Amino acid sequence: MEFKTVLFDFDGTVANTLPLCIHGFKSVFKKYDHRSIDTEGIISMFGPTDDAMIRKNLRDQDAVPEAIEFYYQIYTNEHKKYVGDHPAILRLLKALKRRQIQVGLITGKSRRAYTISEKLLGFEGFFQSVITGDDVTVPKPDPQGILKMLDHFHANKETAIYIGDSNNDILAGKAAGIHTAAVQWFPMSQSGSYPAGPDYYWTDVNDFIDLLQRSNPV
Repeated sequence: MEFKTVLFDFDGTVANTLPLCIHGFKSVFKKYDHRSIDTEGIISMFGPTDDAMIRKNLRDQDAVPEAIEFYYQIYTNEHKKYVGDHPAILRLLKALKRRQIQVGLITGKSRRAYTISEKLLGFEGFFQSVITGDDVTVPKPDPQGILKMLDHFHANKETAIYIGDSNNDILAGKAAGIHTAAVQWFPMSQSGSYPAGPDYYWTDVNDFIDLLQRSNPV
């Protein structure tokens, strides 16, 4: 299968940011609501942007603006500690760029959080277009963001793929009518299984790089 358009999710897919996000949200609810929420409870809130998750779930609504700023302080200051570098992902992005494949990113996270990670991970210039949760009216598994990206690229759906770590990513890709790949190549993923039935399942970044070398030779 020769891919012309490759679209990625972000958290848990091109960056091991899930531990950082979860730590940040746990800290917010502990500080402002004085309650402890376990990892599964935080993941169950995923879907809206970082800001919207806090606005929707914080009991102390008067503290929302301050809580959002507190979250971004943690997200920025502890990014390196929780996320680290991703040399394998950079190799993959460079391989896609060499092949002149259209590369886009559709994430539910906020534009503000994405921009912080993009800079700290050295991802600038690799994604030709980025759609965040701030750019859509409904989150995944709705395909709105993917469809907007496909339209932006004037992409052929038969040669496009959406890659993500959650079952909602696979549902969104299928609803958009393109190929899908589920990945669990980082220590933490949003989903443990994929009942939506992805076309591909990869546990190592090199799995995709090997496929590219076979199907999209330079």
